[in-house]
Amino acid sequence: MRVLLIGAGEFYHVGAFFKRALAELGYECTLINEQLYTRLNSFKEKILFRLLGKQYTNYKRFNHDVFSACASKPEIILVIKGAWLSPDTIQQIRAFYTPILVNYATDDPFNLDVSTSDIVQSIPLYDFYITTKQRTISDITLAGGKNVVFIPFGYEPSLHFPEIPSSAYEIFKFSCEVCFIGAADRNRINLISKMLSRNQVKLFLYGGFWDRYSQFRHVYRGMALGRDYRLATSAAKISLGLVRHTNRDGHSMRTFEIPACGGFLLAERTKEHLMLFEEDKEAVFFSSDEELFDKINFYLMNDRSRERIRQAGLKRVRTSACTYTDRLREILNLVK
Repeated sequence: MRVLLIGAGEFYHVGAFFKRALAELGYECTLINEQLYTRLNSFKEKILFRLLGKQYTNYKRFNHDVFSACASKPEIILVIKGAWLSPDTIQQIRAFYTPILVNYATDDPFNLDVSTSDIVQSIPLYDFYITTKQRTISDITLAGGKNVVFIPFGYEPSLHFPEIPSSAYEIFKFSCEVCFIGAADRNRINLISKMLSRNQVKLFLYGGFWDRYSQFRHVYRGMALGRDYRLATSAAKISLGLVRHTNRDGHSMRTFEIPACGGFLLAERTKEHLMLFEEDKEAVFFSSDEELFDKINFYLMNDRSRERIRQAGLKRVRTSACTYTDRLREILNLVK
């Protein structure tokens, strides 16, 4: 069976995870890598971007290439989010070909910070709309979504596994009491600021935009990708799992990646987190800043409890069918 996969192809993106999973399951896969089109390569492109709000030339080329790829007549087209895929292109595909169209929505399509008008207008055009956020199901359905199903994120076993620092330099570089990997969103900035003023802990921050704020520069450690992600997670006593409230997250990619890398997950208490892990046995949750600070202090002083929960969390993800191959299998079973 042929599958046309549309998404980001960098090794740490869901598109790359699904491409690997399709090969593992024996599917013939063609990937249209959005990242090859999302760069402003010329002065003209930059001017059009400022005027139109889109990288217009690359946008047109991307949609042209997607339609051209359909000449191979894939039985399934799996779109990861679809920020660059225009409704006109989807309708054109439907007019000439008969694939099953599936969207795997990694963000809230109605969150203006991370969505586009194309994403919202395309919702009724898919045969299946898979969301990673339970709270978006009703709105997607009201927008015309068909076969709207919640399937969580997962983890990639070839990338997410325990790996402790192996040299004195790596121990120095990555070892800390608390780490957070993720961008500097507004609610996170406020929380981390309070944490630094309240808790005397060794905190490391990884991800985008933290270096823009002077109060975080002394704890900012750059990006954590690939092996660095594993080392940062494994070497921290506590790894924070913060969701984006504006995105209606009930969990995030790190929900699975942290325990899969052997980390101790301390995350926000949400319905999805409570569904995915047994509280205080496989992960620890908090509902307020005060509860977070108290639990950081408690688990930093209780190594045995922390280690027991860390090991149970690792066991949970390894035995609960939550790799991206498992997630893809769920999707394919739905559409067949």
